[in-house]
Amino acid sequence: MTKRWLCGLTLAAVLAAPAYAVVEADRERLVATNECEGCDLSGATLGYLDLTGASLAGANLTDTFLRFSTFDGADLAGADLTNATFLQSSAVGTSFLDALMDHAGMEEGTMSGADFTGATLVEARITRTNLRDAILVGVDLSGATINGAVLSGADLTGANLTGVSIDRTGFTGANLTDADLTGATLTATSLTSAIKCNTTMPDGTVDNSGC
Repeated sequence: MTKRWLCGLTLAAVLAAPAYAVVEADRERLVATNECEGCDLSGATLGYLDLTGASLAGANLTDTFLRFSTFDGADLAGADLTNATFLQSSAVGTSFLDALMDHAGMEEGTMSGADFTGATLVEARITRTNLRDAILVGVDLSGATINGAVLSGADLTGANLTGVSIDRTGFTGANLTDADLTGATLTATSLTSAIKCNTTMPDGTVDNSGC
């Protein structure tokens, strides 16, 4: 039994080595060239980096830890950021078009003006993050947790916000036209100053006050 167990561990290590080598090589390429479209950075830690304007379209960033880094103006369109975590990082004006961000975490960062059009953020965790003027048209945020965030001026037209838990978050001037908040829980949060037109509220009623 012991020999079989040791053989299993050895085989797992042998199989994992090439995958790790690929990720490390792609990480070095990104740092050196600021370009890594379609590359594999899954599980990597990208910390204390200036990746302003970086090209990461279609990259695999699943389970990646992005901390204390700058991604302002970067292209992450179509990237897979499932279960990735942005910690105290900046992504001002960054493109997340059609990105996969289910279960992703955005903590204590700045993503003002970022474009998330068509992205999926199912059960994402957004904590004390500045998303002022962000474009979130048609995003799927169902089941997400939004705590202490700033969404003032954000465009959430057609967004799926069903079952979202929202706590102490600002929506001043946010556009909630055609958004669906069915079953959402709002704590210390007001939507009074948000634009509402054909907006499905948490209790299922439709608000057309801003049409």
